[in-house]
Amino acid sequence: MKWFDSLANTITNSLWQPNCPLCKRPADRILCKDCDRQIAAYQSPDFLQKDYPITPEIPLYSWGIYDGALKRAIAACKYDQHPEIMEAIAEKIADTWKRSANTKKPSLKKISVIPIPLHATKLKSRGFNQAELMARRFCNLTAMPCKPLLLQRVKDTKAQMQTKSKQEREENLSKAFTVPSNRSSSQQDVILFDDIYTTGATIREAIATLAANNIKVKGVIVLARPQFKG
Repeated sequence: MKWFDSLANTITNSLWQPNCPLCKRPADRILCKDCDRQIAAYQSPDFLQKDYPITPEIPLYSWGIYDGALKRAIAACKYDQHPEIMEAIAEKIADTWKRSANTKKPSLKKISVIPIPLHATKLKSRGFNQAELMARRFCNLTAMPCKPLLLQRVKDTKAQMQTKSKQEREENLSKAFTVPSNRSSSQQDVILFDDIYTTGATIREAIATLAANNIKVKGVIVLARPQFKG
């Protein structure tokens, strides 16, 4: 009977409809419409951070402002075991990247994406690297190669937010990364990908390590950075 089949489908769909990892309400996709809208409200007005490049030659791109609903979503991903949140937001970053048009945007020819790695101890504890999750989804949508094995974290550093001074941050990250010796020695151009950009110490240390191994960073993409007030 048609009415019975319709009822059965309705019950089945309601039972198997995923819940939003942030508010636990039913969601058509990963996030419910309300939480998705709240996160979107913290999208940065400008993707290219003209006021804060890594160096004059290395532009910084930040999708969002590290505050409010976006800050809570990042915390839920990292500390409440919801890696799917990062995949949902990576789709927003990829869409913004494809729609952005500026003179500093690196050419996609022969350029790879490297997520900032976690140390093996932290990776085992968390179960995933949020930067790599985003980078892989971003690359799937932009047709750019993702090369997470080109950079490794060999020092189990403290969270940068736990360090107080510039010197302490630099010492914390000194020799934190390495490039595997079995990689190709030819010149490579890459884009670094991370979740949060604060002081930039992690990114600068990664850039220095890659440069010492003939790998040139052409840009940095992050999910969010704090909104610094002048």
